[in-house]
Amino acid sequence: MKGYEKPMVMVNDGLNEGVYAASGATEAADCWSVDCYSTQAWNGGGHHVFEVKCVHSTAVEHISSASTVTLTFSQPLTDAYSEFPVTFSGNTVTIVRELHANAYKSGDTMTYKVWASTGDQATTTALECIGKSISCTKTVNVQGGGADGN
Repeated sequence: MKGYEKPMVMVNDGLNEGVYAASGATEAADCWSVDCYSTQAWNGGGHHVFEVKCVHSTAVEHISSASTVTLTFSQPLTDAYSEFPVTFSGNTVTIVRELHANAYKSGDTMTYKVWASTGDQATTTALECIGKSISCTKTVNVQGGGADGN
């Protein structure tokens, strides 16, 4: 989608049909995209270091109060941590980043690291991120506009 055009709503009591206005978005409902790539296969402390890069859509402007990233790795993990709260189970890591009501728009980017371990050097070094997803907690813009969180 190249640009947003606000729909015009018109009322005509003489018509029996209704037309429902949509936002005009043709992209997925989620406003963030996420990528995860290896930055250090073995850090000497028993972990493989990954960088998570999240980019906000240029087509959506709203206040994002939190994002949740879920990463799936190629092997079960024995440890995982980041500078943000992390939970892990099996080969899945979930990172919740509270954004404290920061407004995001126009391709804004956030990056952070995740340290993951399988418990031994050979498997940890070979560890790969094989799946990733992100979700956003939208907050109403109390400064005007965007009451629907968009």
